[in-house]
Amino acid sequence: MDALERRDEVSRPSRAADGQPVARWDGPDGENHRSMCDSDLAPSPPGDDGWVPVGEVVRTAGITEAMAYRLITRGVLEACRAPRRGGDPGRGRARVSRASLTAYLDARVKRATGGAARVPTAALADAPSTVPGATPEPGAELALGPPAGGSAAARSDAWAGLEPDELRRRATAAAHARDPAALWALTEAWLIQEGKAGGRTRAHTLRAYRRGVLDLVAAWPGENLLHPSRRAATRWVRALEDTGKKPATVQLKLAAARALYAALRWAGATDAAPFAGVRAAPEKTAPWDRRKPYPPADVERLLAAATGEDRALVLLGAHAGLRVSEALALRHADVRLSDGELDVRDGKGGKARTVPVSESLASALREVAHTDSQDSREDGHAEGRVLRLRDDRQARLRLRRLTVAAGVPYRGYHALRHYCGTRLMRDTGDLDTVARVLGHSSIETARVYAKWSDQGAKTAIGRW
Repeated sequence: MDALERRDEVSRPSRAADGQPVARWDGPDGENHRSMCDSDLAPSPPGDDGWVPVGEVVRTAGITEAMAYRLITRGVLEACRAPRRGGDPGRGRARVSRASLTAYLDARVKRATGGAARVPTAALADAPSTVPGATPEPGAELALGPPAGGSAAARSDAWAGLEPDELRRRATAAAHARDPAALWALTEAWLIQEGKAGGRTRAHTLRAYRRGVLDLVAAWPGENLLHPSRRAATRWVRALEDTGKKPATVQLKLAAARALYAALRWAGATDAAPFAGVRAAPEKTAPWDRRKPYPPADVERLLAAATGEDRALVLLGAHAGLRVSEALALRHADVRLSDGELDVRDGKGGKARTVPVSESLASALREVAHTDSQDSREDGHAEGRVLRLRDDRQARLRLRRLTVAAGVPYRGYHALRHYCGTRLMRDTGDLDTVARVLGHSSIETARVYAKWSDQGAKTAIGRW
């Protein structure tokens, strides 16, 4: 995990030399960082609801609590303190103004879009970086632009085109040098050339696997990567579980580790398969209790706050049930408003399907199409895509910003799809219809929406 993405341990408030309380936490380099304590902040204006708790900032912006307090200290986020319920009005947890949180997320969006915009480092220093360990110099500015390196297919083809001896030599050298960039490049090449999804491997899948490979290399400083010790793989997985990682996260990192060693074997650098018999602890919480949809009232508030492309982004998930990758890949040619349908040409697993279009979504798509016709159509628009957004990270940042503006908790983009499935199940009562619209390969997968739409138990118990 990147240095700035680690969840720092926050200690109890202490006293500075001047007697003022400060918050202290240990940073990834072991250094004690100091910041203001909640009680150092000015009280929030009475009756002002333009402030959100630090916990909501953490969930919405995707940062740690320590990062949030760093941004407060630097003045990037405007903060005040909220009095404790029934307690001393002079003490309480910090709250952050919605306006400053929106501005911070705007800076993140600009960073994700690339282009010529320059954003002050102070607003981005704690944002998750696309380059592990990359921390800008204080006071510097970041020139934003698209990442170099070409497409994943081109990079993988370069590896696959090597002579066997040269491929083995490079893979062996990367393992001996513990070179994370080279090891990931080799793993990416194997995923594209030999993996189950092949050239259709999603960008977000590659990012998740990359993070898993880098984490493994960082966690094994004393291991011979080509011939790890007998119990090293199991110990690593158990250590992940011990830190509180969710079962799904551990499963993903385990899959990335297996991919790394499949790539090393593919290159002829080793015959080791240390993760072959390793199993992660199963998930005990039912799917319907883990990934809940946005409540209808929250969706209405999102739509009330959204305009233009943001509105289309929300409705593609909430009314059409599209995954974020499907929404970003949608082209104007795939939309047939005269028939009230749109075509998903490359869904999960490469499957295509046709989805009905609601009146609200049709109106939003017409507005986006009209705006596109007046624009110069650069980047994605030159390819006829409905949304300008470059990738799923940028889409999620836009949604994070919208949830702040609408005053609803951020649940992720996929929760909009869950809302669509739940509402469709409640209105039709037909699992087959839900599975067909959402593109599930099995009706069993769609049963979670039946659980979410079932209000019988809640209604009955409510009368007790």
